[in-house]
Amino acid sequence: MSVIRQRAFEWTALLAVVLGALLALFSAGGTLVADRLIVPVEVPAAALSVPSEGRFAITGPAGAELAVTDPTMAERVWTMGPSLLVAVLIVLVGTLLLRVVRSLRTGDPFDAVNARRLGVCAAITLVGGGIAAGLQAGGARAVVGGAELSAVGGAAVEPVFEVPVAALLLGLGFAAAAEFLRRGALLSEEVDGLI
Repeated sequence: MSVIRQRAFEWTALLAVVLGALLALFSAGGTLVADRLIVPVEVPAAALSVPSEGRFAITGPAGAELAVTDPTMAERVWTMGPSLLVAVLIVLVGTLLLRVVRSLRTGDPFDAVNARRLGVCAAITLVGGGIAAGLQAGGARAVVGGAELSAVGGAAVEPVFEVPVAALLLGLGFAAAAEFLRRGALLSEEVDGLI
């Protein structure tokens, strides 16, 4: 691989890490200056005043958005916590991936160190994504718990919990790539032992 091409990969990886971290920090900072927070919730069908004439009726909970005007600092911190954690995760995983890309200068991608780095990326992504989703659910529950819900007849609304599918798929992809590199490193060692 030419030096220019290698440097292009390194700079692209570095740029992706910096942009990802900046976007996550921008998202977290936005909650500090926003005049209202939006929390996705589920409203029971009984609380909705929708006529059920004809063939159509709302039978299950309906999705809605709870807008919190003039949020307290605690509500802002609960809402921005997951974004700050995501920024840290992006920096950690991105740094490890940048090291993997830089190690390609040697011309041998099947290195045990690269397999370990990708394994750590998988663990960080899986555990960190789960923690971020838990923080988001806890923050939404804290915000919704303090809301006066006279708008829906005092019905108990529940915050929407989103399974971190992207983090799960990315973490499993890192784990698969780590296993691929681990087996490649073993095969490379066996071939070197034969020669």
